[in-house]
Amino acid sequence: MSSQKEIFRASEADAWFNRNQGLVCGGTPQRSEVVDLLRGAGIAPKKVLEIGCGNGVRLEQIREAFHCACFGIDPSTEAVRDGKTRFPALSLTTGTADCLDFRNDSFDTIFFGFCLYLCDRADLFKIAYEADRCLEDQGTLIITDFSPGFPYRNTYAHHDNVYSYKMDYAKMFSWNPGYSETARIVHGHSGSGDFNSADNRVGTIVLRKNGACAYPTDPYRVTDGPTP
Repeated sequence: MSSQKEIFRASEADAWFNRNQGLVCGGTPQRSEVVDLLRGAGIAPKKVLEIGCGNGVRLEQIREAFHCACFGIDPSTEAVRDGKTRFPALSLTTGTADCLDFRNDSFDTIFFGFCLYLCDRADLFKIAYEADRCLEDQGTLIITDFSPGFPYRNTYAHHDNVYSYKMDYAKMFSWNPGYSETARIVHGHSGSGDFNSADNRVGTIVLRKNGACAYPTDPYRVTDGPTP
């Protein structure tokens, strides 16, 4: 049986883009919560990576707001091709979150653009590692995804043997004392105001990376003698 990553790279990522072209290609884009959160926190990114960028419509909003260098990665070749035509100032490539072709500390801001719920569970540790590797210290990590009170899965409506995995994805990083959550907006999926249902609850979460302050000097040490 193919993995979800293989299914998306082979066909479903392009199928998703084709089904949703009305949302990502036409009309006026919805107001960007990511831009609002960054501005509210006084953060002005200089170099941004969006993982799961689609054709880059959200990433273009960030670029226009902050005049920063913006890079995106998505498994859909059609979305990337469309984005390169529509948004030539963006640097878009085809790929997946578990293998980022960037050097260590390449970005001051990394954004997961509503993609983690479809990733293979076996890849989550690699995905967290790759994002942490590419994000510089003192950088900002943003996650938009389903955010129920407990983890569970639904059958994916558009393809057999694929699941939508719903959980608080900020926990992939917040267990580490080098990451701290600084902001969270919760809303209903697809613009719905109903976020009381776990199945419809979406969160946009901002975390800051600060490795230098992750482990303060032993607060219980009261002498200069040996410590255990």
